[in-house]
Amino acid sequence: MALLGTLGIGISATVAAPLLGAAAQAQNAPDVRVADSSLRYGQTVVVRGDVGAVNAGRAVALEYQPAGAGWRVVQTGSADAAGHYVLRAPLTRSGVLRVAVGDGIAPRASAADGGANVARSGQQAVAVSARLAANRRRLDVLAGHTAVVAGTLRPGGAGRLVRLESQRHGRWRSLAAARTDARGRFLVRYRVARTGTGYARLAFPGDAANARTVRRIGSLSGYRPAMVSRYDLYGGALACGGTLGYDSLVVAHRTLPCGTRVRIHYGHRTVTATVRDRGPFVGDREFDLGGAVARRLGFGGVGTVWVSVG
Repeated sequence: MALLGTLGIGISATVAAPLLGAAAQAQNAPDVRVADSSLRYGQTVVVRGDVGAVNAGRAVALEYQPAGAGWRVVQTGSADAAGHYVLRAPLTRSGVLRVAVGDGIAPRASAADGGANVARSGQQAVAVSARLAANRRRLDVLAGHTAVVAGTLRPGGAGRLVRLESQRHGRWRSLAAARTDARGRFLVRYRVARTGTGYARLAFPGDAANARTVRRIGSLSGYRPAMVSRYDLYGGALACGGTLGYDSLVVAHRTLPCGTRVRIHYGHRTVTATVRDRGPFVGDREFDLGGAVARRLGFGGVGTVWVSVG
């Protein structure tokens, strides 16, 4: 009897050891590698790692906590035969990620412990930029009038700041700002005081929910009206050198230096041309537009356009 008892104890210890070892291994924190921790709005985060071969086939979950919210499971899978895993999920807000491995893990709204044998990795921060869209814009205006940009910021939410910025002499400066409504919509207005052109963009400075975002929206230009005419003397000599070609974006002016750039707006079209000739010498006309410029603008013979010089 004593011998059998001794054998019984020995058998019990031998069988229990690997089971306890597997359970202990499942409690080890998973190895986590985030492919890119700076994401665009809606971009898929890719998380890879290793939970050890002893956890092959076990459930693995990607858990995510957006700023100001609770933990939730955003993707589940299982470890392969070597204990490796890959989890992916699209994200729209900044927050932190972690990976859980063990028994009793299933897709659900929260990431409260499920099962007695679940181990979690450390947390990995991810920054997700917001999405800026300019749905309507009026950036070509007469000096003294108001430029307007209407758009949306995603994710939506009231009170988020959006700035209209312009680049002059290589530096960006803020011109005007607006706050979003509950649906993420905004309307920025800016009175253009003088003629001139600069690149324009929208900028969201970032907050707890999303990282900083900028979006180029074209050029912001202030114009003045000018009486102009059109000339199509192709092959003729230009005062600044060369000849007038069919596709030459050339204008003539009486005094502006050769090479001066002139931005011309007519209707809903805009063309940038270069002063290469002298004229016009008729009446109160200020510029002669080469044929290529006039065609691109849809401009006829004589009339008023908007111009911004330099």
